[in-house]
Amino acid sequence: MFRSRTRALAALSAPALVLTMAAAVPAAASSPAGHDPIAGFTDAHAAWQRQYERRFGAVPSAAVARALDAELSAEPGLATTTGDWHRVQRIVRHFRSYGLKPEIRTYYAYLSMPQRVKVEMTAPRYRDLPVKEKERPWQRHFEEVIPSHNGFSPSGDVRGEVVYANYGRPEDFALLAERGVSVKGKIVLVRYGSVFRGIKPREAAGHGAKGVLIYSDPADDGYGRGPVYPDGPWRAPDGIQRGSIAQIQLAAGDPQTPGWPAVKGARRIPPSQAPMLKGLIPTTPISYGAAEPLLRALKGAEAPKDWQGGLPFTYRIGPGGTNVHLDLKNRFQVRPLWDVTVRIPGSEHPEQEVILGAHHDAWAYGSSDNLSGTENVLQVGRALGKLLKQGWRPRRTVVLATWDGEEYGLFGSTEYAEQRAGQLRNAVAYVNMDGAGGSNFGATATPALDQSVIDASKEVRWPGTDGTLYEAWKAQNDGRTPISRIGGGSDFQAFFQRYGVPAMDLGSSSTGNAGNYHCACDDFSWMSRFGDPDWEYHAAMSRLVGIATLRLANADVVALGYRPYAAETAQYLGDFTAEQRKRLGSVAVDVSRDIDQAKAWQRAAEAVQARADEALRRGDTAAFRRLNAKIMQTERDLLTSAGLPGRPWYRHQIYAPGIDTGYATQRLPALNDALFIDHDVRTAKAYEARLYASLRAATRTLSP
Repeated sequence: MFRSRTRALAALSAPALVLTMAAAVPAAASSPAGHDPIAGFTDAHAAWQRQYERRFGAVPSAAVARALDAELSAEPGLATTTGDWHRVQRIVRHFRSYGLKPEIRTYYAYLSMPQRVKVEMTAPRYRDLPVKEKERPWQRHFEEVIPSHNGFSPSGDVRGEVVYANYGRPEDFALLAERGVSVKGKIVLVRYGSVFRGIKPREAAGHGAKGVLIYSDPADDGYGRGPVYPDGPWRAPDGIQRGSIAQIQLAAGDPQTPGWPAVKGARRIPPSQAPMLKGLIPTTPISYGAAEPLLRALKGAEAPKDWQGGLPFTYRIGPGGTNVHLDLKNRFQVRPLWDVTVRIPGSEHPEQEVILGAHHDAWAYGSSDNLSGTENVLQVGRALGKLLKQGWRPRRTVVLATWDGEEYGLFGSTEYAEQRAGQLRNAVAYVNMDGAGGSNFGATATPALDQSVIDASKEVRWPGTDGTLYEAWKAQNDGRTPISRIGGGSDFQAFFQRYGVPAMDLGSSSTGNAGNYHCACDDFSWMSRFGDPDWEYHAAMSRLVGIATLRLANADVVALGYRPYAAETAQYLGDFTAEQRKRLGSVAVDVSRDIDQAKAWQRAAEAVQARADEALRRGDTAAFRRLNAKIMQTERDLLTSAGLPGRPWYRHQIYAPGIDTGYATQRLPALNDALFIDHDVRTAKAYEARLYASLRAATRTLSP
């Protein structure tokens, strides 16, 4: 998981968008007695669909989930390593045992591997700090777990005074400057959270620092939250959060092939020109046990109240008191990685695809992140294999995928998408799983798929309750069903933000999930003791994503709702105008015509829904084809071939990762980046024209 779904870390990113309106999607006609309607299905076809949903739902098993995790997490699975290859082979064997035909797709990615990691406290006393967790008696192949590593950190041998910079956000460095504290020539100590870890060294480097240490504070995911591993789920004092610092807010995938597939013999740009590798300095993660003596010895001013963490003393900013020697030697090379895909051809529309994917690589064992997702994809494959033997076929093609290299920068999914860019024009949707074994459900989606998520949640019994996931979801959220908007951090990015494939990301977590994030403690023992001891949530999530996938694959009229999407877009544009008045005192970029066009798009979406409802009542297959062509095109209309300003890999004009957050969603990214980040009114106006053209195109697409 490139970013965490858990409550502890999610609370530090953009808040979920709470649904205040029902998504408008093609509805089924009123159904005969005994058969509930399904959005986008005729009555007769809804009955057929429900028959197979029942058969499908009977297959996912808690016992199978447990057995899969015990097998797949038996050794570490860092991308491109021997353990990763063994994991791939196991996944292939399982798919084959289900009667499916898996394919291994090999790509070649530029990445880093740690050769030497040394962190020493040199003042006020010497202390050699640990760079790997303690081995637990039940952990096998522990020698293959890499030491603390931030993927793509430059090598370096640096010494200097320490300055504490809270979460390492732009505003944190601004506050240091206001207080007259310079980080130039210093080693910056920051804690994980609030923003993507790659923002922290970028900001430190921009202010002249020569090295960065990132630690997990016990207030965020350690003993400040509850009992620590192995007595509880939270991070132990030796727990280290590994992770990549590739600048995924600028691009994703192999850094040397931005925009084209990293196949053998592919053209490669020099690393110095790779957007993902810009502006980095030697950086490594450490545990809060290792950070404690550094923070305790710091002098200088007392840190602000909201900079104080969970260690038992007053945090100070420095510099003075603490010196550090950071010695990193990382090997950079192009290495093979392996996606596993299964294609189940559609009986009526084989060229149209619904893709269900989860990454199988991990920084260590990865039971939660993300074997939980991989195991769910396997359980879906197991169930579909049984249905195929009963004579069932999906109407559209279903693709099952487990991606490699997600943790370094969304490698496997991005290279697959870039290689199949032409075929993705016919992709109906991409369904992602990145963390799927716990009681707390969460969803991220394009607005067009909100109702699909909600409807699928009503079909799944939720463990530990007497009702459905839908009911539990509302109970956990004061009667609401919050669905976040797609930002950054997982394998949906290339599909949605580069190629305009509607996407949803479905997952669940347990209390304490943040404590095992990217740690050697994310293992079978953690999952079986704290995450999902009965493994029933794994099975429930398999049913959920399976039903969501099958409905998209089998609908007569694809259930993508653009009326609420258009309404949200008009709201974003109004907010952009208000933000201009707040920040600039006036409106520099007029988006009034865009608001009017978004409202016209909304009216066109309402009209296309009415036509879909009528076609479903009549069973008009010719109308289905025409309507589906329009509905599937609409998300693509929101792309711009020019890409976003300063980051052309991203093309979606409504949603992107925040340029200063990396994970959190930036709405209207081109307008916001140009005007509020770059202060470039001319470029902002040029992108307003592009957005207006896209909104007109979306309106025309849905018009008769």
